[in-house]
Amino acid sequence: MSEILAVVGPITTAVRLEKKLKSRGDIKARVISTPIELGGGGCSYSVIASLENEGFIRAFKGNYVKKIYIPEGSGEKRVYHDIS
Repeated sequence: MSEILAVVGPITTAVRLEKKLKSRGDIKARVISTPIELGGGGCSYSVIASLENEGFIRAFKGNYVKKIYIPEGSGEKRVYHDIS
């Protein structure tokens, strides 16, 4: 199953979004530190979720969500495609 990454910012906001996704049945939703490649230095957090929830996450663009990406690959070869 493909994933979507939503860059959020503060940890409390990321946890709120994670809980909303889990209440919708997305058991894969989890909070992570924003990857350094996306400008995640320090206190920026993101939420990884199932791609099925793209529309739900887009509804929070501007409020909770700053940017939306589709991660591809793994490890050092991981690439993030901006779909904001």
